[in-house]
Amino acid sequence: IPVAPKIYRISSDIVVNEGSNVTLVCLATGKPEPSISWRHISPSAKPFESGQYLDIYGITRDQAGEYECSAENDVSVPDVKKVKVTVNFAPTIQELKSSGVMLGGNGLIRCEGAGVPAPVFEWFKGERKLINGQQGITIKNYSTRSLLTVTNVTEEHFGNYTCVAANKLGTTNASLPLNRPHSQVSGSPWSLVQSWRTQSSIFW
Repeated sequence: IPVAPKIYRISSDIVVNEGSNVTLVCLATGKPEPSISWRHISPSAKPFESGQYLDIYGITRDQAGEYECSAENDVSVPDVKKVKVTVNFAPTIQELKSSGVMLGGNGLIRCEGAGVPAPVFEWFKGERKLINGQQGITIKNYSTRSLLTVTNVTEEHFGNYTCVAANKLGTTNASLPLNRPHSQVSGSPWSLVQSWRTQSSIFW
């Protein structure tokens, strides 16, 4: 008598560090014996060879996510179950940007980072750790970014700022100077008039 496929054992959700070797298991019953296939649920995923065991050597952060096991024997619809694989990796800072700032104005420095578990962000000016709410500094931390806002900028606010991102696998940092923006006007008024005349003559 034909029997529909049924997955009776599948690996539990797991958390591993980047570079680890991972083996996922999926066992199923049915008549005829079902064929088992795996796929990584991601836009760039390629299908794996069929089999009860899926071996991933030196797993990378791009290979994190859900893995779907499908057991199929043409008796009925395939039985499908999923395993979630979380890949921990040390933080990286992908972008550090600041807006030009004038005395008396507001300045913003944005620090974009990545890491699993989500990194904890800290800020330093020179060697001094900055505290949220002190000396005109506001710090807002999110899972992948930290925003440092300077309100009512004084001369003392100019200088080198360092964003530090840390989790249990490591720490990284990046630095950026907060400078007074360069004057928008370059050259003498005479050269500006000359260039305006040159441009206007082109349009005549």
